[in-house]
Amino acid sequence: MAALSKGLAKEYSLLYESCLIRPNRKAAVGQVVRRLTANRPRYEKVAKALKMPWYVVAVIHNMEAGGDFKRHLHNGDALSARTTHVPAGRPKTGKPPFTWEASAIDALTGQGLGTWKDWSIPGALYKLEGYNGWGYRDHHPTVKSPYLWSFSNHYTKGKYVADGRFSPTAVSQQIGAAVLLKQLADSGKVAVEAGPRVLQLANPHVTGADVKEAQRLLMNNPFGSFDPGGDAGDYGDLTAGAVARAKWELGFPQNAFNSVFGPQLKAILSGKKPLPAAFKQRRAKRKREAGSEQAMRKKIVNWALWGCKNSGQIGYSQNGTVRLGALGAPGSLPLATDCSAFATLCYCWAGAPNPNGTGVYDARQPAYTGSMLDRCRRIPKSAAKPGDLVVWTPPGRGQHVCVVVAAGRDPMLVSHGSDSGPKRLRFSAEDAYQRGHGHGNAVWLSAF
Repeated sequence: MAALSKGLAKEYSLLYESCLIRPNRKAAVGQVVRRLTANRPRYEKVAKALKMPWYVVAVIHNMEAGGDFKRHLHNGDALSARTTHVPAGRPKTGKPPFTWEASAIDALTGQGLGTWKDWSIPGALYKLEGYNGWGYRDHHPTVKSPYLWSFSNHYTKGKYVADGRFSPTAVSQQIGAAVLLKQLADSGKVAVEAGPRVLQLANPHVTGADVKEAQRLLMNNPFGSFDPGGDAGDYGDLTAGAVARAKWELGFPQNAFNSVFGPQLKAILSGKKPLPAAFKQRRAKRKREAGSEQAMRKKIVNWALWGCKNSGQIGYSQNGTVRLGALGAPGSLPLATDCSAFATLCYCWAGAPNPNGTGVYDARQPAYTGSMLDRCRRIPKSAAKPGDLVVWTPPGRGQHVCVVVAAGRDPMLVSHGSDSGPKRLRFSAEDAYQRGHGHGNAVWLSAF
């Protein structure tokens, strides 16, 4: 296995942050954690000799020998003789029976743990997975190693039942090392160094002081505010949307235009690293294009208000063959459409980005509140501009969408939800109606 790369460290961090113990396994995990903690003095003797964390020694002991101090840490063989299973013949020096400490130091030294310096979460998980071997990662990459993740939401089935023999249906009955490590940390028994994390959307959300720092940088930096919706330290949709906008405006390349907050963005926003020359060129070009964005937003608003003026000739229909029939015919009347199709028509006729997906507008492609929720970035209500959208949920795929035609504390919207046609009203009025009908969550969206 190659050295611990940035990509692999990012994977370990995200899996660790989103790791949840399965409810029916919590009692068993708690019992083992209490036992490991009770034996901490013995683990610390070995850890001190190798200058490594005691809890890594403890977790490996549980994985390889079930926490039995009468067995080799190498593989669980009895201390009364040298090991017979892989690695066989250990320790090479000394005479049996071996003390558990002497055997443990030999085992950990043989795995290179005595010279390993990175005991952050990614570094520890890298060495723990390597202790068991890379068979899952190399030959069964769809199965997260049960040696790390068994008893968690990251593992269901698939296991090596013997050396070189993999069963896709076998289920590990052993608690994963990462699960034990996280439970030790969550219970306050140890303080595991997180290491620099790459922040992104996860389930559950990534939280912490580093998220709060990222949010503050997004709000206050030399390039302007990207409004992540506050600095509560929760990496949710609003923060992800702010990151995406920041990357776009700062000139990140197209293939890096995503919602991941990494070291490069942090360094640029904090002023510790200047914008690279290529970024400056793309930023300048995109700033020039911002003028066209304003023109598009104005046209979206004008088309939405056009709908209000012609409400008498605009009916409400969810018929898939007619709701988007006017995509290529701006201003067609009479018109029969629904809320999401009306918003899509306004965008299409304004020459604005498709709020439902990439590519050209096509009546055969989805154009619903669900596709808008999938495609557009989330923004705070305070950041909504004319031409943006607001969708009410539940259900999760959305119930109703309106076009923002004027910003402010109580934005003005255009809503098309009945045969009375599009109408202009305040957000507070539409929100009260939606709440009264069980759709109480307003999600603000931008396609720009």
